[in-house]
Amino acid sequence: MRQPVVLITGGFGALGTAIAGQAEKNGAIAVRTGRQPGTGGLAHDVRDPKSWAAVVDEVLAEHGRLDGLVNAAGQFGGVPQDVLSASSEQWHELLDTHVVGTWLGCAEIIRRRPESLTSIVNVSSTAGQMATPGMVAYGAVKAAVAQLTRSIALHCARERLSVRCNAIAPALVDGGVRDDVLATVDSDPVRALSAYLSRVPLGRLVVLEEVAEAAHQLLFTGGASLTGQVLTVSGGLGLA
Repeated sequence: MRQPVVLITGGFGALGTAIAGQAEKNGAIAVRTGRQPGTGGLAHDVRDPKSWAAVVDEVLAEHGRLDGLVNAAGQFGGVPQDVLSASSEQWHELLDTHVVGTWLGCAEIIRRRPESLTSIVNVSSTAGQMATPGMVAYGAVKAAVAQLTRSIALHCARERLSVRCNAIAPALVDGGVRDDVLATVDSDPVRALSAYLSRVPLGRLVVLEEVAEAAHQLLFTGGASLTGQVLTVSGGLGLA
């Protein structure tokens, strides 16, 4: 049995690295991409359709197959990012990377009409599920990713394509842009973390490995009927 091959954009960021590691631990070949890729990675600008075509061509030429795609390329966009302070530059950068980039990747897979089952996992966020006045642009684009995921899943099902499309929606992760996000809650980091965790039933931050495990479940072990879903990894944030 041949190893499944998964393409991971943003593959050298914290989340992309964790997802790649999880895939490889479970016997898959992880192909990581980035604007400035590390050793063994592919140069890739997710905002450019020609870059998408070139990367997928290279993966298929090297491995002869592509079983999964994780659209993990992204950025927080910096602060301040409230309703009045967010800049048009922040909006355009976030929209182009998170929404347009994700759509281009999904469209590139669909356009090739793969014969074997191919699974797409997009990265949304709990910021797209609730009001985020302190990071208005980031929350809006992550909500758009979830909606895009559902629309792509329905399109593929109606066209009888062998493509599933789901998303993961992590809450605040212990690492990465944690401090930037907390700064939108309170200028004092200790107080901000305490306020945030008071809303999380499990009382702790999500760790990267948990998000990577969720992505792997949707990629390879979620079952052929699982599509159009957004799997929230949040410690219960939003339940109460």
